Amino acid sequence: MQKNTRLTRRVLMAATAVAACGAIAVTGVLSANAAEQPTGVATAGEAPAADKVFAPAEAPAAAPEAPESKPVGDVISTGIKDAKGEVVFYAVAVTEPSLPNTHFGIMKGHRGADGKLTADTVANEFNGSDKAPGFHAVSVGNNGGGAFGYYAGPAAKITAKGAEAHTAKWSEDPDIVVFWFDKVTEPSGLKAVDAAGKALPAGNTQPGRG
Repeated sequence: MQKNTRLTRRVLMAATAVAACGAIAVTGVLSANAAEQPTGVATAGEAPAADKVFAPAEAPAAAPEAPESKPVGDVISTGIKDAKGEVVFYAVAVTEPSLPNTHFGIMKGHRGADGKLTADTVANEFNGSDKAPGFHAVSVGNNGGGAFGYYAGPAAKITAKGAEAHTAKWSEDPDIVVFWFDKVTEPSGLKAVDAAGKALPAGNTQPGRG
């Protein structure tokens, strides 16, 4: 998978069928519920290549549940519904050694009619503290819907391209404000102001695509 450091980085624990390998951390922009496996299989007498895996004699053990699929705090309802259910947002834990200052990310997912959550895309900070004042984990969805992310600080209003975002405070930390747009897909000119209308620090406004 090609990496792009301009994008928000996500962390996904996945199983691999390669011998002697356990769960590995994969960085980049991926769908959190798309557990795609490599399709190449080395044939007899053929040297294993980097893009191939051996088909094991026995079915591999089931992959452990990705830690970021479990909500940390309350699930945020948006009222936006599509074929998968209601679009929701919630915080998830991030435990990645290469990101020592990142402890959580924001998951965009769905909640079905039965109340079951489906994880879609997670975005998290990859450069510096995840709670430094300003914007973090700004993400542009590839599968429709508007941009989303979070702001660390007393943001009372968030705008981009003249459109105002929906906002909701994270139940575990009210200084973290999750935001999302209905139609703005390229959130240039992101701005945040406090309750008095005072401009707040910009932080990391560079969007990633996931």
